[in-house]
Amino acid sequence: MEVEEEERRSPHDHVDRCVPESFFDRVTQGLRDDLEHERNRRLQMVDTASKHRAEFAFAQLENERSLTSLRDELRVARGIVDRSRAEITALQTLVDIHHREHKALCEMLERKGVLHRKKQRTDGTA
Repeated sequence: MEVEEEERRSPHDHVDRCVPESFFDRVTQGLRDDLEHERNRRLQMVDTASKHRAEFAFAQLENERSLTSLRDELRVARGIVDRSRAEITALQTLVDIHHREHKALCEMLERKGVLHRKKQRTDGTA
């Protein structure tokens, strides 16, 4: 009967009898403190992550607004460049027309003897 009772006892029964109860209380309290510390640390990390997420979202919104503004400015600048190119083309066309008219008038005046062109010298002097 004593043998059966010995077999039924767990190996921890011996440890439980040798270790004072205050040790278990200290270990349990230490584990509770660690758990509480980890909980607080997790909450701080969640708060920090939420704060950073909000800051990131705000910065991203600012970047999108800046990008939209820059795109608008670029669109306006491209419009100005396109209009300027059109004006340059129109002015170049007018210059070409005036040059042709000037040349034609000079030739006509030369034929009528009203205008005498200077002949270019071959020695390079004016």
